[in-house]
Amino acid sequence: MTNEFYRTTYCLTENLRVNVLQNRTPVGSATFTVYHETHLNLKGAKWTEKVTVGPATLIGNASGIETTYRAFCGASCIVSESGGIARPFVLGASSHTGSLNYTVAVSKGNERTNHSAYQMTFNKPGYTPGAVSYNSASWRCDDEDGTYGAGCVYPSRIMVDSDTGLSKMAALPGIGDNIRTVQRASLHIGKPGSSIPLTRATEAQKNTNRGQVCGPKVKPKPGDIWWTVDPKNPNTKPSCDEYPFADSTQGGTKYAEPNRAIKWVPLGENNSQGGILRNFFGQYHILPGDNFYINVGA
Repeated sequence: MTNEFYRTTYCLTENLRVNVLQNRTPVGSATFTVYHETHLNLKGAKWTEKVTVGPATLIGNASGIETTYRAFCGASCIVSESGGIARPFVLGASSHTGSLNYTVAVSKGNERTNHSAYQMTFNKPGYTPGAVSYNSASWRCDDEDGTYGAGCVYPSRIMVDSDTGLSKMAALPGIGDNIRTVQRASLHIGKPGSSIPLTRATEAQKNTNRGQVCGPKVKPKPGDIWWTVDPKNPNTKPSCDEYPFADSTQGGTKYAEPNRAIKWVPLGENNSQGGILRNFFGQYHILPGDNFYINVGA
């Protein structure tokens, strides 16, 4: 399963039963299943959801139930029905398949979180009208990253920094080693499947974390420089790397060693790690408060 599929795809199966009432007395029932398949859009605030109302099993006087299907998605969101659910239909032996088409208005630097609300109303002349409603999982649209633009995701999904195999950070000698060292400690912080995922921090929290662990007073000690420093090459300049990341709420001094650590690495390596993390956050719309894992083979 790719990260994109995991971050954007949602399937819902809703088993429903409609009791037919005449003068408040049950005289029949219809049972059926509604199937939903949603693919949000990482690169835009528009998406389509497929909906199928399956065949109904009718008992007693349950024929001729006219059904209307509607969806709602909250403020600054427009949703319209199309296909077989765009107009009233009668429950029976046939399926009714259509689409819900969404457009969310989200401005730069902002986000909107909501869920889809579905409603079905039932009418049969001479019988009591009825209705049923249910909701989807929460989705979120944002346009907070200047590079990747607007997109929509299911924010509760915990991402791993790689579709298959290891994170690109695993190939960075010093940084990969530092992450693996901490992830192999007792709490396994940020290791895929552990009980303590990383959580993206706000910019203010990131700066605080960095000052606590890799602040200006932190200097290399004898033996910390394990590579050749070339005064003519800025990328070889010593740079303090911390894990858990300063970009996470698990960073700073929240945990004691060995569940946190620093390692001196070439500046170019630290810059590469920063780019990997920023791209991961931007591509999959991981905002402050969202959880994620890093897979470096620990």
